[in-house]
Amino acid sequence: DPSARQQVNTMRTLALVSQKGGAGKTTLALHLAVAAHRAGLQVAIADLDPQSSAWKWSERRKDHPEAVVTSAEQLEHVKAQAAAGGLDLLIIDSAPHADRPALVACKASDLVLIPCRASILDIDAIGQTHDLTTIARKPSWVVFNACNTSTEFDLQEARAGLHERGIPVYSGAVYQRVSYSRGFIPGRTAQEIEPAGRAATEIEDLFRWAADQIGLALSQPANIEAA
Repeated sequence: DPSARQQVNTMRTLALVSQKGGAGKTTLALHLAVAAHRAGLQVAIADLDPQSSAWKWSERRKDHPEAVVTSAEQLEHVKAQAAAGGLDLLIIDSAPHADRPALVACKASDLVLIPCRASILDIDAIGQTHDLTTIARKPSWVVFNACNTSTEFDLQEARAGLHERGIPVYSGAVYQRVSYSRGFIPGRTAQEIEPAGRAATEIEDLFRWAADQIGLALSQPANIEAA
């Protein structure tokens, strides 16, 4: 019952922001949206990326969660419409290499996740994105994404380096797995292709943690089959 759920949840907004391309921002946005949907939440994706990858995925999917193409100028309107429509969660997939849209996305969110690969180039670029979240006065966490199991030492070093700079880091990680890429063409996600796989567990852990950070009440487990 949407009305009963709304008594528990006021809509929350989660932004995926990275000034560096290729960090896996859209991949995490889509997978977190599906995790929310499978947990019984009403969720949508606001796609600010000029490539519109999230929207294209949604068009191929032809099922919830839906994605809408928008811009920094339209984001507040889209957010208001989403709240009025009874959504529990709006996930923003922001544009890379764009300070203003990224800042607008940060300001519109309750929590900002900064996807980052465990490479020196990605880590060097984190400061710029983290500065935007500081300007927006919104909590942010770096999420190490597309990690390689053979370079675990690099991940530990990267995590320690960010901690030294005072940048919060999510305690888990999302690893590079074939199931992530396999889902894109048919508009699916890793947890739908391999429900018992490690990718599904990593995404559910991240989603549950993020939901707890923003006070999002969950009515059922995220690993159920989508309706």
